[in-house]
Amino acid sequence: MSRRRVEVLPAQVGGPVPALPLLNRGASVILAGSTAATSGTPAFGVYAASKAAIRSFARTWAGELAGRGVRVNTIVPGPTETEGLRALAPDDAQADALVKQLAAGLPLGRVARPEEIASAVLFLASDLSSFVTGSELFADGGDEQQ
Repeated sequence: MSRRRVEVLPAQVGGPVPALPLLNRGASVILAGSTAATSGTPAFGVYAASKAAIRSFARTWAGELAGRGVRVNTIVPGPTETEGLRALAPDDAQADALVKQLAAGLPLGRVARPEEIASAVLFLASDLSSFVTGSELFADGGDEQQ
């Protein structure tokens, strides 16, 4: 396992902790999860572990911060058409094939657009979700339902 991969864990997991005491009453915290936390994808072990930790933090902090009116939730995006996704492939042709392969494995038959994930995050940040805390919102094209 490379040192770079091991460094992912503290970077992913420890980031939000110092800000928690600074949150105003009624704040909404949205953590970035991943379907990797439950899928057991080869070569993504450290990343998956960091996302599983995020999932646990969201549930724990939701309980710990509820008395201050702070809501904590996790957004769990599925494959999303981003530069980061395409960068997993060595060239454009293979990136196109990767996106096509991922889309074929989803019930909706396509990968997400970044603005679709952003809309889900905006819902969690808004008063429309004022009674939602400790939850994971899967914006994954139905992947987790399979």
